[in-house]
Amino acid sequence: MRIENLSVGVEYNSLGCFKDGTPQALPWLLKSFRGNIDWTDMTKIVRACAEIAKERGLPVFGIQFYGECWSGLDAENTYNKYGPSGKCWNGVGKKGTNYVYKI
Repeated sequence: MRIENLSVGVEYNSLGCFKDGTPQALPWLLKSFRGNIDWTDMTKIVRACAEIAKERGLPVFGIQFYGECWSGLDAENTYNKYGPSGKCWNGVGKKGTNYVYKI
């Protein structure tokens, strides 16, 4: 899937940056975009992840490790279980951190 060719119209809002732990707050890896990151526009990954989450009926999703799209059946209740984090960048989480959104 080429991220730059996606035409995504999914609306989403930021819930913020949160720590992850074991077990993971967002347990399902929906897709990894790590091999196809446009470092000048991280919103491409967020939009692509939003589309995948919406298709699967998952209203909350997060981006971890710059390009991994994560969610889960109970993500609305688990995304913040390890507390807030300051380790996000340009709308995505760094390693061990989720930048979380709600559709």
